Amino acid sequence: MGVCGILCKSVILIFNILYTVVGLAFLGVGVWLRARYPDASSGSGDYVLIAVGIVMLITAITGDIGGCGNKTSSLATFCVLLAILMAAQLALYVQRQKVDDRLVEFYGFLYLIYIAGDVDPVVGGTLRVIHYTMDCCGAVGVVGLDPISNTCPDQSGFMDRFMSPCPTVLADVMGKGPPLAMGIFYGNAMLLLLCLLCSLALHKIQKMAASSRYTQLTQTVVSISGSHAQPHLYPYLYPGDGVVLTSMEPEMLAEA
Repeated sequence: MGVCGILCKSVILIFNILYTVVGLAFLGVGVWLRARYPDASSGSGDYVLIAVGIVMLITAITGDIGGCGNKTSSLATFCVLLAILMAAQLALYVQRQKVDDRLVEFYGFLYLIYIAGDVDPVVGGTLRVIHYTMDCCGAVGVVGLDPISNTCPDQSGFMDRFMSPCPTVLADVMGKGPPLAMGIFYGNAMLLLLCLLCSLALHKIQKMAASSRYTQLTQTVVSISGSHAQPHLYPYLYPGDGVVLTSMEPEMLAEA
């Protein structure tokens, strides 16, 4: 396979591990919110988390089968899924105003649940991730004053306690988002592109390897068709030496 193939497999493996972990997290949070608060209005945020989690898991599983299992058809499907994800991320950026509005609505849903006194570790953990990623704190923006300050980033200095309110940050996160959030967004785009290129390269390597094996077998069968081949002359063609013949090969050898 060579160094190129090994590197491509490593990139795909790392990608699949990341997408499996994040996909399971999205799916778990979405299912939990839908099951725990069926009557609350989340702005379809829970359904989005479920859908995104399922797509990420399907992509990761397909990549594992195609990359690690050397399945050419699965690897081709994986390339198509990666292209779809890249197109979806581009669409998110184009429709960033609608995305921002949905994020604000979903944050308000989580915020109201938390301040209502319902001690939910999933909601608290989700708010903590949002606060640390967006570098914001609650609806007020003051650590210690906001009722959900315990989920905000720890601040030691007095002036550091004055942070941006999360609704304000989320309202323009796709345009002027914090460095960490934008780094994740653009980093994911670069990872998708790199994984797509590696998948295409690995797909080509697998097809060339399969074609080479087929050509070698065809030439060998043709070369012995006019003579009586002995097992010791062609050890790699016989099952007894560890190579399994296909359903057509024994008939071809018998005729020879």
